Amino acid sequence: MVLCCHGDHYSKATSLILLLGESGNWNNAWKASSVVTPDSSAPTDDAAAHVSPTNAQARYWIESPPFEAYDPIDVGVLDEEHAYRLVQEFRTSFVSSFPFIVLDGDGPSLRRQAPFLFLAILTITAYDTPRIQCLLSEELRRQMARTIEHCRKSLDILQGLLVYGAWYHTFYRPANQQLAIIVQLCVALVQDLGLSSPAKPKPNKWSFADCGILGRPKGSLAEKRAYLGTYLLSVLFAQSWRKRTTLPYTRYLTLCCDAFRDSSLQTDALIRPLIQSCELLSRVNAHFSYDDIDNADVKGELLLDITVTSFLREKKLIQDSISASIFLQQNTTLTLMFSLLDISINEVCLHTSLWQTPTAQAAPPLSLIRVKMLHSAMIATTSYIKTLLEAPQSELLRLALSSWASWFYATIIICKLVFLEENERLGRTTLEEIPEEIDNLIPQNMDAEDISGYVSASAEISEQSGWTALPVAERYNVGLLFDRFMQKLRFILPEGDAPWHRPKEARESLYAIACIQQVILNGFTKRMDRLNSKTTTTPPTDRAPATAPNTHADGFAQSTWSSSLSDPHGIHVNARAPVPMAPFASFMNFDSINFDGVMLPQSTFPPQMGETVLGDWMWDMVMDDLTMP
Repeated sequence: MVLCCHGDHYSKATSLILLLGESGNWNNAWKASSVVTPDSSAPTDDAAAHVSPTNAQARYWIESPPFEAYDPIDVGVLDEEHAYRLVQEFRTSFVSSFPFIVLDGDGPSLRRQAPFLFLAILTITAYDTPRIQCLLSEELRRQMARTIEHCRKSLDILQGLLVYGAWYHTFYRPANQQLAIIVQLCVALVQDLGLSSPAKPKPNKWSFADCGILGRPKGSLAEKRAYLGTYLLSVLFAQSWRKRTTLPYTRYLTLCCDAFRDSSLQTDALIRPLIQSCELLSRVNAHFSYDDIDNADVKGELLLDITVTSFLREKKLIQDSISASIFLQQNTTLTLMFSLLDISINEVCLHTSLWQTPTAQAAPPLSLIRVKMLHSAMIATTSYIKTLLEAPQSELLRLALSSWASWFYATIIICKLVFLEENERLGRTTLEEIPEEIDNLIPQNMDAEDISGYVSASAEISEQSGWTALPVAERYNVGLLFDRFMQKLRFILPEGDAPWHRPKEARESLYAIACIQQVILNGFTKRMDRLNSKTTTTPPTDRAPATAPNTHADGFAQSTWSSSLSDPHGIHVNARAPVPMAPFASFMNFDSINFDGVMLPQSTFPPQMGETVLGDWMWDMVMDDLTMP
């Protein structure tokens, strides 16, 4: 029982309790006044809503029944031996990808003291048994809803949310991803638990329910790790989704990093360079206004060159700081983070609007400085893919969302770089948030447009720009890299399996990654085949009419859903033929609350069709048209 005291009403409440006990009515009073009190440091109105007006004094003491946490072992989802083995695997193998959740005790103590974190860890480590992982993920989401319903706030819940968010790619569904909500819940808990500053909130006068704060040492290392992990997750989400970071960098973050300087735990050495990299990444995104490129303040070749050079110098200082540690140099997550910084800093080379002067009427020709940045960006993006290729299969399964979200970003940048010439002529060099890109892939009018101008091998344009698709793709072996990476993921998506067709309870943790890579590879191969066909069969100055039934570049149209799966290398005909209407085209929208989830009416699709269309078809459109403004 929790007693809530308010000044001199304590004695009155005590008298009332004694009176009820003497009269033998304790059990009845217990049932009558029992309400669910939020396990929080903040007051709520739940008590007032449930207290009888005839007993005004009873409002000053509230019975709070225990919150019964879900236990996957008790309900028989998996046995103790299996569960504790997964906990040990997380401790030894997963922490090196996300060093912000460290387990002090063993499996039984974690199960008893932090049930929500226990469930989250079992959920992300059960990748060998997709059916069990699917059951655990569904139950984890239900437990999230319960914690919100009961206003529970604790370090256990924050750590569980961080684990779920850090490996969110395992549960990614194109139609209903909600990573933004998870990130914002983590940010809200950090602030409500007082973890974002050294000062701790005092116990609320209405309740002794301390959200786990009073029972822990103030400013514990676990709290600092959770705060730093929330910052990293929010920055990387903002970078991938083209948002501004909702958790700003403060001096206290630096102090939290300092707390791990002399730590004996090896993975704690990852914290400082990761947080420093995230802080730089956040400044790069804000400085170049990647979330609103049209209204960017930093424009012009001279200013871009100066700032890019300065940011690269800062990145090198961070990278040099780990040179003395073999463990840090060999850590895949940290290596990928440095490649991500290189990509983000050099991304300015993609955006033509940043290179235009205020008086310019057209896009300027590629300058030597911009061409140098284009090559630097290609080196960084291909380096990112090569790092993943060098990682063992077991490590791929344990990499966190930060690595896979950045893989998606690097892959899109590669495609933008290869087809930069066409995108510049079409005004399609902007790169926006992932949901916005997906939304832009769904045309309201599904009739095929005239794409005769999309593929050009004009010698005149090539000479002016100095950057064309075929030489760039060949120089950096882009097609080979994509194919090698797809082969590495064949243990998830075997040859011949169509993407997004497997039922969710049979999907491995990297299934979404493998599906996306397969579709990108198909689309990239088709587009390069068309470019090759165009250069070898059609003179640059004598283009065939768009309506002609040509089997080469001018004769292809946007492929139908079935042909995009069955004929990834085919050259399609009948450029003017309409594409069948996708069943979901008129329903694509972004809900104002679930603002990062694509809302699709489930009744619109036959079984499995929703994700099939949204997955393979749309990603094929990414590479087929590259119309992702």
